[in-house]
Amino acid sequence: MSFVGAVGTLMADTGLQPIMEVAFRGVAKMLAGKKFPQNVRALRMVVQELLRDILTSEDLHSHSQLMHVLEEKSQRSRTSKLWVNLIKPVLILMLFIRAEREADWPLQLLAIKMMMPYFFASGHFNYAR
Repeated sequence: MSFVGAVGTLMADTGLQPIMEVAFRGVAKMLAGKKFPQNVRALRMVVQELLRDILTSEDLHSHSQLMHVLEEKSQRSRTSKLWVNLIKPVLILMLFIRAEREADWPLQLLAIKMMMPYFFASGHFNYAR
């Protein structure tokens, strides 16, 4: 929940809230880190729509290939860089959820290590400790 709140803080005033309000209620609380299951579902839906063209047109076989394509896309404009910066933490969140469900301790540590910069950037220093 705290990581979703950090992402919500970083994505404030970017247009994410109006997009999510079309399908969900209580988006302001969701972006604050509350309503975790509904929040994860909403973020996954947004990322799925953002990645639809990439996943259908590209022949991607690994996470690193997807990240490479996203980096290329983010170089095109500031708007694309903004939305790529939304996709990355949601992918980290999904990695963390997978690690939790599979009880994969090394994968969980990797996901937490990847989360740390987002906690610092959003000002959630207590979670970053």
